[in-house]
Amino acid sequence: KFHKSWISEMAALTAKFPDGRVPIAGFPAGAKYKWKDQTKQASVFIPLCNRHGVASVLFTVRSQHVGTHKGQVSFPGGHLEPGESEIAAAHRETFEELGFTIGNLHTIGNCQTLPAKTLTPVHPVIGFIEQDVGDFEHFEPSEGEVERVFTRSIEQLLDPAYKRYETLQRDEKSPKVTMPVYGWPDENGDKSSIEYQERIWGLTAMILDSVLAKVVAPTRPEV
Repeated sequence: KFHKSWISEMAALTAKFPDGRVPIAGFPAGAKYKWKDQTKQASVFIPLCNRHGVASVLFTVRSQHVGTHKGQVSFPGGHLEPGESEIAAAHRETFEELGFTIGNLHTIGNCQTLPAKTLTPVHPVIGFIEQDVGDFEHFEPSEGEVERVFTRSIEQLLDPAYKRYETLQRDEKSPKVTMPVYGWPDENGDKSSIEYQERIWGLTAMILDSVLAKVVAPTRPEV
């Protein structure tokens, strides 16, 4: 279970990274990205939570009504409004997607700013949903944005058997990138299954991978 001392240790560890930002593997520190539009930025909230007292991470499956990434597993998030901070945007988007009824959100720290596929700057914010999420009965997810919500326990996510790597290439001119995939052990399996639909991949998996390895696992209490 995530408790106050574990949350505090994660926040303290996060603050020790350069610029107080957790580096994300696969994205070189100090890299100069050609941002498509510096005025258009986005934040995502990495929601650590307890589910029935079990330390977990919460994910959403994007609806078929959103403009991009339909049906994909993601963290809550969206574009910053004028004058809005990355943390404020991450909180606002989480409440808009999951409902204000989820309770208080606690910020643990920030991650390295990353380029989305569209070259929009994305600011990942690590946080904690203070109220136990249970079976999401107190959630009010936005029908226009969220198809469903699910969690994976920290124990499961840290199990080496639950993660594999795949090499992707956007096109022939792009470099090959090796990326983690969580929860889909058989790439030739049934793609109509819930396991396939809830696999964690892409930018979401890359962010998750570094947060688990650099923040969650090092501070995890001895069992």
